[in-house]
Amino acid sequence: MRPNHHNHSRRADRVRLILELRKAYRRFADLLQQYRSDSPPMRAAFVQATHRLSAMNRALALVALESARRSPFAGHR
Repeated sequence: MRPNHHNHSRRADRVRLILELRKAYRRFADLLQQYRSDSPPMRAAFVQATHRLSAMNRALALVALESARRSPFAGHR
């Protein structure tokens, strides 16, 4: 596999992750708007959405760190 193709693939993966995270945030905001009760189903949905967003944020942070580490500009100001 050529390096350019590999970099393009990683960039595409990062973009997909960012888009998925944005969708998850929108779903979370919709969830908060739709359910204003303190019912067990609401709490369960809220916890599930919170865990998903947290996991996606961690994944995005790891991808960003890896990308910065591999950047030819890393360490240069």
